[in-house]
Amino acid sequence: MDIQSWGPAGSGIVGGIIATWLVAYWARGLQTHYRGWSRASLRRRHRTTIRVANILFFVGLFSGLALYPLGGFAHNDHRPAFLGFGLASLLPLLALVVIPFLTGRSIREAFVAFAIGQGAPVWATYLPLAGGLVCLVVALVGFLPIGR
Repeated sequence: MDIQSWGPAGSGIVGGIIATWLVAYWARGLQTHYRGWSRASLRRRHRTTIRVANILFFVGLFSGLALYPLGGFAHNDHRPAFLGFGLASLLPLLALVVIPFLTGRSIREAFVAFAIGQGAPVWATYLPLAGGLVCLVVALVGFLPIGR
């Protein structure tokens, strides 16, 4: 195995170590209570919503990536990856709105509980999801037939 093949693996390991360190660092600064609820009770209160949102994240991600072998896309086509990342952002956000609405709980509280459940601050949870929504728009525009 030559040195060039270690580049992606090495950068992935370094990125994973940095991400793990950042989450551990940020977790120390998380708020201990939100509107009278402790972090643990807030996670328990919205346990189903958090689980469904996490499952939908992976469903969206894998469904977009499954388009490569199933849809016959080239490995350098960005549209399925953008679609997967976009769906991985949109589906959890929909779950965080719909499930609390149906159960009569606070939607804002569910958003905070989801961020706490991820072990990250609210801004660090939703900033990548907002980027995913931009990727979804780019992917959908990329699938439009232009000039036909």
